[in-house]
Amino acid sequence: MRSILRKQTVVLIAAMALTSCTPAPPVPKESTSDLAPQLAASLNCADAWEGTALPAPEAPTAEGVSSLSWTGSPSSYSWPIRDQMNGYPYTGNEGKEYGAWKTPISVEAGSGEQVITVESPPDAALIVASAAKWESGEALREGQLGLPDSYTVRACDDRAAQFPGMTLVQGPTCVVIRVTDRTTAESSTVSVPMYGGKCP
Repeated sequence: MRSILRKQTVVLIAAMALTSCTPAPPVPKESTSDLAPQLAASLNCADAWEGTALPAPEAPTAEGVSSLSWTGSPSSYSWPIRDQMNGYPYTGNEGKEYGAWKTPISVEAGSGEQVITVESPPDAALIVASAAKWESGEALREGQLGLPDSYTVRACDDRAAQFPGMTLVQGPTCVVIRVTDRTTAESSTVSVPMYGGKCP
């Protein structure tokens, strides 16, 4: 009987030793940055507002991309923003406080793919969104989406396309926006005065 108890004790001690020496595999932690929603960086004809964008010959243009709002934010917009009379506050990109100006952009029919980026200043940002996201996206309205560094837009083959958007700044500045044709690699810029900033 003692022999049986001794054997059972040895087996139990060995099992306990194995259990304590074999660490449980680590549980991978989910990265919060991986979970953060991101605004789409590529848009095509189906993402544009319905109908043909109205021509605006006086709009600043770069590589077939134009916007009447590229003439700059209203003269009443100033920094800091006190109320809706002197600006449009927007929180985005991990809680950064911006002053915004609605900037829908138009892309000429059949102009291929154009890449839109902010060249300067480094703290400015752009929103170029699909019509569906703009009209129904609560996360976009509340500034809960991460913003891409650039947007690739493609117009419709048979009509001009217009995409909703905003230009975002963190103070008075001149925002330099570069548009690059992906096929030819040619590019040009437009300079947008924002919140009392001056462009050369």
